[in-house]
Amino acid sequence: MAQEEARFFSADSHVNEPPEAWERIPKRLREHGPHFVKDPPGKKGLYMVFDGHEPDPVGMTFTAGVQAKGGKIIDVIENFTWEDWRGPWDPAARLHDMDLDGVRAEVLYPSMARNFFSLKGEETELQKAGLIAYNDWIIEYANVAPDRLLAVGILSALDVEWSLEEMERCAKLGHKGVLIPSGLPEGMSYADPEFEPLWAKAEDMDFPIHIHVNILQGVDRMRARLKNISPVQQGHNSLRRGILEPLGLLTELTFGGALQNHPRLRVVFAEYDLSWVLPYLNCMDAALKRAQSEASVASRKAALPSEMIRRQVYVTFQEDRAGILGAEVFDMLDNVMWASDYPHGGATWPTSRDAVERQCEGMSDAKKRKLTWDNAASFYGLT
Repeated sequence: MAQEEARFFSADSHVNEPPEAWERIPKRLREHGPHFVKDPPGKKGLYMVFDGHEPDPVGMTFTAGVQAKGGKIIDVIENFTWEDWRGPWDPAARLHDMDLDGVRAEVLYPSMARNFFSLKGEETELQKAGLIAYNDWIIEYANVAPDRLLAVGILSALDVEWSLEEMERCAKLGHKGVLIPSGLPEGMSYADPEFEPLWAKAEDMDFPIHIHVNILQGVDRMRARLKNISPVQQGHNSLRRGILEPLGLLTELTFGGALQNHPRLRVVFAEYDLSWVLPYLNCMDAALKRAQSEASVASRKAALPSEMIRRQVYVTFQEDRAGILGAEVFDMLDNVMWASDYPHGGATWPTSRDAVERQCEGMSDAKKRKLTWDNAASFYGLT
C-alpha cells in the first residue's frame, strides 16, 4: 500500500494526560493524588503519584518506536520531559503523528488515568472526581479534530448509580462510548444483578461499552508490575492478562445474561488481539448444547454464545496474523478492528503501514479495508 493511499482507523490508541488534565479535581482531593513528582525516593524520572500507591513513571507511556533492547526504555523513563514528544498530550501535534503513520482516525483510551482504578473504599470519591476530570479533558482534546479523534469516557465499577448519570453526561458531551475496568475485586462479577442497569442503559442509548486489557479495579498497577517475580510467574501474568482475563469477562457477559438480555448492547474488547476468542466459539457452544441435552433445568438461551458474540462483541488487534486468519474461517471479520496502540511501547507507530501489510498478507483489498477502516468507521458512525 503506497504511503499516500494509507487511510487507517485505529480502534485503540491512547492519550498521555498532562498535569492540567487533573486541575478540575477539587483541591482537597487532588492533594492526595494525582500529582507529579520528579525523582521520587529511590527512582529517577517524572512520576504520577497517589498517596499510598506506587508511583507510576510517566515516560513509560511514551515509548512507541523505542527499541526494547539495550536499556532504551529505561533511558526514556529516567530522562522524560513533556516537550520530548508533544503528540501524546497535544492534539495538534498528534494529528501530525497520525498523518506520518497513515492513520486518519483514532479511538482514544487513557494512559495515566488508569491509576484511578487502583482506588477503592474511602478513595472512591477521589476516583469519581478524577474520572469526571478526565472525561471533561478528553472531550476537549478530541474536539480539536472531532472527525479524527474519538473520545471514550470512563465509568466507575464501584458506584453503578453514579456511572449511569456519568454515562448520560458523556453522551451529551460527545463521547463515543464508555470504558469500564477489565477486572473486578474478588467476589464481584459483571454477571451480578447490580450491573444490569448499566447494560440496559447502554443498550437504550446505543452507547458501546469498552473493556481494555489490564485495567483492574482495586489493583495498584505499578506495585503489581514492579514485583521481583520468577519467569514462571511472569508467564502466568501474561497468560492472565492476554487470555484468561478476556475469556473470563466474555463468559460473565455471555452466560451472565448481559448479551442475551440486551441484544443491542455492543461491547469492545481492546488490545487483547484475536486468537483467544476463536476456540471459545466452538467450546462454549458445545458446552451449552450438551448441558441443555443432559439436564432439563439447564439454561436454555435463545442464542448460542457464538451467535451473541458475532452479534454484539468487537475485538481490536495490532499484530495477530493467526487471529486474523482464524477470524476469517470463523466468520468473525465483521467484528475485528485494527489498532496501533499509539504511543505505548507495543505500538505499531510509526510503521503501521508495514504492520498492516504483514497481518493482511494475501487478503483482498476489500477485506484489508474492512479491518483497517470500514468496521471501525461503521461502528463509531464515521463515514
